[in-house]
Amino acid sequence: MGVRIFFVAMLLGVCGWFLREIFIAEPKGNSTASEINFSVLPGESVSSLAARLEEEQVVRSKALFKRYAQARNIDKNIQSGTYTIVRPFTLSRVIHALSHPESREERTITIIPGWDLRDIADYFESEDIASSTEVYRLVGEPARLMAPTINDLPHVFSGKPENVSLEGYLSPNTYRIYTDATTEDIMQKFVLARANEWSAEMFGRLAESGRTMHEVLTIASIVEREVRSDADRAKVADIFWRRFDAGWGLQADSTVHYAVGKKGDVFTTKEDRARENLWNTYKFAGLPPGPISNPGLPSIMATLYPEKNSFWYFLTTVDGEVKYAKTIEEHGRNVAKYLR
Repeated sequence: MGVRIFFVAMLLGVCGWFLREIFIAEPKGNSTASEINFSVLPGESVSSLAARLEEEQVVRSKALFKRYAQARNIDKNIQSGTYTIVRPFTLSRVIHALSHPESREERTITIIPGWDLRDIADYFESEDIASSTEVYRLVGEPARLMAPTINDLPHVFSGKPENVSLEGYLSPNTYRIYTDATTEDIMQKFVLARANEWSAEMFGRLAESGRTMHEVLTIASIVEREVRSDADRAKVADIFWRRFDAGWGLQADSTVHYAVGKKGDVFTTKEDRARENLWNTYKFAGLPPGPISNPGLPSIMATLYPEKNSFWYFLTTVDGEVKYAKTIEEHGRNVAKYLR
């Protein structure tokens, strides 16, 4: 009987110690602080995090932290970022913060359909999210053959050429992001949102068309920058597909603007159109190496479901109205009437 009482007492003592270490005990440091901020690095293992939190006196024991994280089933799903806990600085509060990342501070950002990487880089700088240099390092540079640093893409984007940027592969939308999210985290969010836009019906249509996703995103990105209405998008998409299939140059002014970095002007100059850049569709026939913008879903749908028509030429007036023509002579008259 005495041995049994001894083991029960010992078991109760161990349980009491664990409960005290988890729910009551605090680390020795931070005795006067009212709150503690700690971070989780991108890709950091639970072992590395445990050792660092013990060193920073956020937790008392790295071993107990690991065991409790495993018991709470969060050891393999800890999100990177900065976390805050208030007194008492117990292990239970640290684990609770890590298991509820939604409690982190958030902000709203908006990417406009038709924005290219320059627009996004400028926006990130103006909002103090990241420098343009950091944006380009991750996603590549506009109008330049350059592999992006981010290459862990959803499998649906496996056909993307390795030496072009992520232009076109970022979904324009309004997002809620953590204020401490890394630029890479944000860009990955944009890429995943783009992948999730594609429904089973869209994939079926893609297979039926014989096009590749990269080709569709490239045409859609041009359509996005050329015309404004859904009706015009579908017509213009058909024109571009027929030009592409016929081996013509697309001759889209928007690609020239992209190649030379020109904004705010619907016109291109003779010098612009002569620029030696693979995205210049006046200089080079066929499709450019990749998209010229990040198109909205309506432009992608118009490119997947183009409206058959007999026009080969079009122009967009300064008022946004689209004028179509079947012959180069008719197109020339439209140019003289509406653009000069």
